[in-house]
Amino acid sequence: MALEERIERLSDGAWRICAPAKLNLGLRVFDLRADGFHPLETWMVPISWHDTLTYRPGGPLRLLITGRSAGVPAEIEKNLVGRAAVRLAREAGRDPWGVVELHKVLPPGGGLGGGSSDAANALVLLDAAWGLGLGTEKLLAVAAELGSDVPFFVPAVPSLCRGRGEVMSPLRPMHGLYAVLMLPERGMPTGPVFGAFDAGHRHPGAGATDWERLARLPSAELNQELVNDLEPAAFSIGGWLKELGEIASKVAGQKVHMTGSGSTLFTLCDSAEAARGLAEKCSEALGQCVSIPVRISRQ
Repeated sequence: MALEERIERLSDGAWRICAPAKLNLGLRVFDLRADGFHPLETWMVPISWHDTLTYRPGGPLRLLITGRSAGVPAEIEKNLVGRAAVRLAREAGRDPWGVVELHKVLPPGGGLGGGSSDAANALVLLDAAWGLGLGTEKLLAVAAELGSDVPFFVPAVPSLCRGRGEVMSPLRPMHGLYAVLMLPERGMPTGPVFGAFDAGHRHPGAGATDWERLARLPSAELNQELVNDLEPAAFSIGGWLKELGEIASKVAGQKVHMTGSGSTLFTLCDSAEAARGLAEKCSEALGQCVSIPVRISRQ
């Protein structure tokens, strides 16, 4: 889908775009480089759960936060959407203007990439609304300056992401996939998770991943083979998350995985009906850990 096709023009002159969450369908992490970063290989896919960004022209740049706004800074310089708008305007050689409303639905600290998606989709939205026409490659370059996951959400298509996440090649599932997300009340701190990984909490002897083969698998086989190298690290510092994953796996009757550096857990299904039924079952069994059925994008 072309970038502009994701934008909705409203009758009152406003512009709107959805900012989807992502899942890591597998995440391989390699040893720390001299520059302080871990090279990655990860299959990232957008899902049908999203925040929403709305732009209305007029006046100096302002940022409004609605919805799940607790803990989300509204100051332009402290919010990734605000920084994205300022950086884009500087790239175009003009001042930022208008009102950007960010309606938050996605929880923070869950490994779903909500903040990165908000920033990337702000770039896409404002490039169109401001009539800049910078194009995908320039938007990707700006996105890379804002964070490692941000470039993925510019095209927002299933991709194999390497390096720090900025080197992307399309990799779409060959079968329709759905997932049940299990959302703990607590998040996981990314830095300590990587620290535990460096301390040796990782899958022993894990070899190279044949991502193209995985992309051809139906949901049941794929769910059985997914690996997240950060999962042992996160479980080592968050025993509560390990325990939740074990309980969730028993309830679901199949493997449950962690996305990103946590804390969101997920398991795959092959239909919307199966995902809805399993989400209801998990919500009843897991107490205050909310479970949500989602569709995984193939485009």
